Amino acid sequence: MPFERFRAFFDAHTDFAIFSHVDPDGDAIGSSLGLAWALREMGRGAVVVNESPLPANLAFLPGAETVRRPDAFQGTFDAAIVLDCSSLERIGPNAARLVAPGAAIACVDHHVGTATFGEPRLVVPEASATAELIHDLLDACQAPLTPETAQCLYTGLASDTGAFRYQNTTPKALRLAARLVDHGAKPSQVADWLYSRKSAGSLRILGLALASLESRADGQVCALTISRGMFDRAEASSEDADGIVQYAKSLTGARVGVLFQEFVPGQVRLSLRSDGTVDVNEVAGQFGGGGHRVAAGARLAGELSAVRETVLGALEQTVNGGLPAPRR
Repeated sequence: MPFERFRAFFDAHTDFAIFSHVDPDGDAIGSSLGLAWALREMGRGAVVVNESPLPANLAFLPGAETVRRPDAFQGTFDAAIVLDCSSLERIGPNAARLVAPGAAIACVDHHVGTATFGEPRLVVPEASATAELIHDLLDACQAPLTPETAQCLYTGLASDTGAFRYQNTTPKALRLAARLVDHGAKPSQVADWLYSRKSAGSLRILGLALASLESRADGQVCALTISRGMFDRAEASSEDADGIVQYAKSLTGARVGVLFQEFVPGQVRLSLRSDGTVDVNEVAGQFGGGGHRVAAGARLAGELSAVRETVLGALEQTVNGGLPAPRR
């Protein structure tokens, strides 16, 4: 573990900008805020920046009101920490413009196939979440584990393990969860905000998405689709569709669940989930995205129906052992 290099990185700078990927989830924001709290406790300045709006279900996090969009800044940063990103491009073009030419950039991530950017780098695909790595890093730096940091990191851990239901729920993750609770994390509050609070729009768009259910490859691939018109009818946003892909994966017999979201005309957000027998990270990689073996995503340009057919064809071929989808 490159903890010594991170200690030197923290000692060499007084102010840091912390970035994570567009369309952030609980791990991206929880890890960012948890690190920011710890850096301030260490006497450093830290600001959390994300290209996308803060998801409403993460507004409860300590310091959530301090997360800034790129347009809030005029200048650039000389020291950046990029979290939960498989490539620097994942922070988005507007956020990337805030990183000064020649800036010192550190990377902490747990995605497979992370590009070789950043020095120092802490990339451990076996980790359950980036929040787990942030904890280990802060522990090695002897940073205090405050209730605020504990709550943020617990949220990241719970988010990326699906409330400790996914295959990446390791013994270490469970031990870490207990330690974070000992230091002030509130599991019931985290679970309530992440999984129990739903807007009217999210319930309406769920109904429309479920009505679009389609299966391919003899039921091995299950797809849900949300068009721009469906979002409009439900008076819902893309954020309201978070988590719907899990319904596709839950269909009996499905090895892969996929959700297509036309968030703006000509732009489709792809979410993939697997039961572990299919590497959806490889599939997402074919379309410029990435993630993990069991959870991945991408953004594609194109008309919704054409994108659907292209991606479903790739998924059918994947579950068919790499062979073309059988004719029917």
